Amino acid sequence: MIPPGRVLRPDATMQDAVVSLAHDRGLALVAENGHLAGVLTTGDLTRLAERDPRFYQRRVSEVMTRAPQTASPEDLAGAAVGTMQNRGIMVLPVVSDGGAIVGVVHLHDLMRAGAV
Repeated sequence: MIPPGRVLRPDATMQDAVVSLAHDRGLALVAENGHLAGVLTTGDLTRLAERDPRFYQRRVSEVMTRAPQTASPEDLAGAAVGTMQNRGIMVLPVVSDGGAIVGVVHLHDLMRAGAV
């Protein structure tokens, strides 16, 4: 489960996101009313910082991916690994059918558990 303080609001600044990205292994969840609105990655932050010297003032909603890949709580670990491999990503948000955030799954956690 994700601690509520670790989920960003779309109107949060990129300065807020830096802390979240550091704590949450490169993926920040963005939510409205407990439902996934998007994700932000360290790659997103890096690309923005390279082109905008005032990046820290930008809103998360300007940068986030609005329709990220996700996993369902019912998905098998192998399905999550397949999605990660096919999409070249390391972390997947886990959301319910209604879009409520349940948690995240990280490739390293799946490897540690022997799912890979």
